Amino acid sequence: MTKQLMYLFLTMIITRTLSSGTAPAGQSNASLKRLDRLHIEQFAVYNALGEISQKAQVTIGVDAVEPKQESTVVLDFPGGKVADLLDMFVAAAPDYRWTETSSGVIHVSRTSAHVSLLDVVMSYPGAVKKTRRNIWEDIANRPEVAAWMQSNSCLRGELFNGKEFREHDDPISIGPGSLTLTELLDQVAVKSRVNYWAVLQSPSDTPCRIQIILW
Repeated sequence: MTKQLMYLFLTMIITRTLSSGTAPAGQSNASLKRLDRLHIEQFAVYNALGEISQKAQVTIGVDAVEPKQESTVVLDFPGGKVADLLDMFVAAAPDYRWTETSSGVIHVSRTSAHVSLLDVVMSYPGAVKKTRRNIWEDIANRPEVAAWMQSNSCLRGELFNGKEFREHDDPISIGPGSLTLTELLDQVAVKSRVNYWAVLQSPSDTPCRIQIILW
């Protein structure tokens, strides 16, 4: 076999294209994990994705300026790869797309409705043996986050049911450095094994409210 043919052959093996999502080379291949048949039925996209994360045991981060109206997402998945399940989700919610990071975290975002707070770069002091709740509460104290909230005339508005921190709240550590809010939430979700986060912004024609969900 010539060198050119060998190169093309190896390229075909290494290159992977997903119909509705993308994942970089060297990833942990969470999207290739195989699943049995499962049923998802939840009101609102972020709840459906939370159930997908729980049942598939993969880490998912959700990012969306919310639509004016939400609907119930129903998926009867016959079995297959996580990527197939995510593609089925996108077919049911076509204004969303998914990607996978090199560390295997799946990000789901609403097309053309990105929450720019997630791009804010923080000079993060680090967290040593802090619980998930400690780290979540401290986000409001980050000057860069506070500045974004002020410049966008935005308020926090999470809703609680009392179960948010009952599990997966053992102390973890996050190293100091320059981190976007996305990178911080990814690390906390993975290390705490809660495996889910969502940052949701109220519809664009309403007063700005942000929910930072880390449970």
